[in-house]
Amino acid sequence: MKKLSPFFLIALVFSTITGSHGQALFQAQNHPVNARGWGMSAAASSQFKDGSGMLYNPAVIAHTPTLWQLNYTAFPIDIVSGSAYAVFSTPIKGKFATLVNYLDYGSFTERDWDGTEIGNFNVNDISFTTIYGRQVTRRLSLGISTNYSQSHLNSLTARALLGTIGLQYYNEISTLSIGISYHNFGALIDGYINNNENLLSTFMIGISKKLDHLPMIISVDGYQAYPGEYVAKIGGEFIFGNQLFLRWGTSTRRFQIGGQESFNNFFAATSAGAGIKIGSYIFDFAFAGLSDAGYISSISITQQFLKGDKQ
Repeated sequence: MKKLSPFFLIALVFSTITGSHGQALFQAQNHPVNARGWGMSAAASSQFKDGSGMLYNPAVIAHTPTLWQLNYTAFPIDIVSGSAYAVFSTPIKGKFATLVNYLDYGSFTERDWDGTEIGNFNVNDISFTTIYGRQVTRRLSLGISTNYSQSHLNSLTARALLGTIGLQYYNEISTLSIGISYHNFGALIDGYINNNENLLSTFMIGISKKLDHLPMIISVDGYQAYPGEYVAKIGGEFIFGNQLFLRWGTSTRRFQIGGQESFNNFFAATSAGAGIKIGSYIFDFAFAGLSDAGYISSISITQQFLKGDKQ
């Protein structure tokens, strides 16, 4: 078990970040897809402006403009993630998106049962996601995604085939958006040691709206992290002339991840970010606090090809 100990350290960090109930595998499926999502505290399951919520709710891409995006996220203890995705229209009605995500937990020293160093190994996840969403009525959209995830821990490999289905109601006049999804259901093909590892499947609901008297979008998400614990996330985005964006967010997770009373603890589960649009390109960055565990930083670059919706 000595060579597995880094894996359990990683699992502890990510259970702090996501609120998952013991799921250690395929953590990238629980994270926002870009810096905008991180800046709004992952309250993204009804957000479609740049595909922010498409992992949580695939229906949102029905209103997302065609685009490509590159993302880089740095977590505590030298964990990093990189992703790339594109949203595009097709000859059939609706939109498709493809996403590849790589999560690198770092390199570790391998030791035998006597504690003798015998080499180094790397722990990483890679996933491939295909998403389809379309409008079924003027205000109702439907989406489905399939995901293949593979995780490596030294010589061990775990694989899973996952799916998410979602609905979105969007009123373009009031800008009210409501998203409902069943996230990450599926099957574990191979586990590290056995096939008894639980996968985190959960219902999510999100509501967002562009306020009438302020240049801001407000967004709220809620889901059950595990029996007896529910998580609520709230985020906002101030819009200045559709060129500059300032974001903020917080979550009830701050009551679970808070450590000793300190400046860092005050900002536990709190996020902030900004974005600037230059021509067809958008540059975003965000920071999310994790109390004494440190913080998450994320950057994204996006190019949009079609004019998006007013949200």
